[in-house]
Amino acid sequence: MPPVLTTCTACGCTCDDIRLSVDGEGAVTKADHACEIGQQWFARPPATGPVAMIEGREATLDEALARAAEILQGARLPLVTGLQQATTEAVRAAMALADQLGACIDWTASDADAASTLALQNAGSVTASLGEVAQRSDMVLVWGMDLATTHPRHFERYSLEPTSAWIDGREDRTLIVIDGSSTATAKLADEYVQLDPNRSYEALVVLRSLLADITLDAATVKQQTGVAIDKWQELVEKMKAAKYGAMIHGGGLAASRECLIALTQLMADLTAHTRWVAMPAGSAGNKAGAASVLTWQTGYPLGVNLAEGYPQYGPGEWTTAAMLERGEADAALLIGFEGDGPSIPTVALDWQSTNAMASATVAIRTARPGVECGGTTQRVDGVMLPIRAARTTDAPTTEEALEKLKSLIEE
Repeated sequence: MPPVLTTCTACGCTCDDIRLSVDGEGAVTKADHACEIGQQWFARPPATGPVAMIEGREATLDEALARAAEILQGARLPLVTGLQQATTEAVRAAMALADQLGACIDWTASDADAASTLALQNAGSVTASLGEVAQRSDMVLVWGMDLATTHPRHFERYSLEPTSAWIDGREDRTLIVIDGSSTATAKLADEYVQLDPNRSYEALVVLRSLLADITLDAATVKQQTGVAIDKWQELVEKMKAAKYGAMIHGGGLAASRECLIALTQLMADLTAHTRWVAMPAGSAGNKAGAASVLTWQTGYPLGVNLAEGYPQYGPGEWTTAAMLERGEADAALLIGFEGDGPSIPTVALDWQSTNAMASATVAIRTARPGVECGGTTQRVDGVMLPIRAARTTDAPTTEEALEKLKSLIEE
């Protein structure tokens, strides 16, 4: 079988130029263009064992779906969650099922997951596609993360090395790194600013103040950021002088709504002088796609309660961690769920062995997106990308399992 062009979801780069080869046994033998993280991702062996389990015992798929329907239909307030590793089509099917059940649906695993969405609702965003960054940015500022290690192809594909009619690759770009420790990314930088740990918010406020020509006390700035005010002023002038600046952020900054709001405000301030955009480096899976589907279907991106027959929005109230901590959900449908399963009746769908699958009342093994089934996934900048199957499997896709489950409940 010739190599199959597919998309890797092992990190936020979401590289769509991967050529996947498999042998006669279905094992991946080559993943051309994939980085070391992608190679490890695709090299995971196919899941083995029964397609379906009920309370730890092997069952047929029909039996498992019938038991799952009983659990979810009998619940007072079921929770549909996970979704981060699901295709956009599977999230859409999960949304339809949640609507039918009058369930809560959410994809977040922590407050940090929701930070960028909540910041967007408070302050908007100044952003672009990664293609625009690759074509036009002459200054790249990486804040709070070791991008070269966590996203090995980001520099190659998007932010530092691409050439265009406006940019002649790495030599036409300035790389600045702001971080609390020296990393592989910092060693590649033209300039490294060592910020005190957990001081991103203070540093962003300093940059905004200097940009607005507000006089600051030098001793206070040094005390609160660990960096001299002259260094911050120098950085402001460089940012103003850039033709097109792109800030790629992660770590603690990306997990803080307050920091992300301040960052958006800084980007907006800079537009009075030049063009700057900011975007997270992104994480593995399809979080952006999950948020987009929920927004498209309900008007809200996360923490949606459908119990009253119409969508209600409750970040911090109907998000996954909050509901499980308070014990409000009395059953859960876990789709690609990361972490331990809750101590309530659960139905788990996943392509890999996880703690949630092992402890689930009903566990259904599904086809692995990008290896055993196709669909779409959304890159961190909102661009939708196709994923394709390179081998067959005896397991249903997540979308198929959810649609069958919905049909059973309808009957």
